[in-house]
Amino acid sequence: MNFGLLLSQLPHVDESRTHYEAMLDLDDRKPLLVRCLQRIRAIFA
Repeated sequence: MNFGLLLSQLPHVDESRTHYEAMLDLDDRKPLLVRCLQRIRAIFA
């Protein structure tokens, strides 16, 4: 999702877009299915 595009008419959006996208890159959560499979694999390993 590119939040900056939703607010393109507001001032300073271009300046904040790179910061927002960098913050999204920090979110390294894996999908729920992947996390569940990893836990199941760890239990039976």
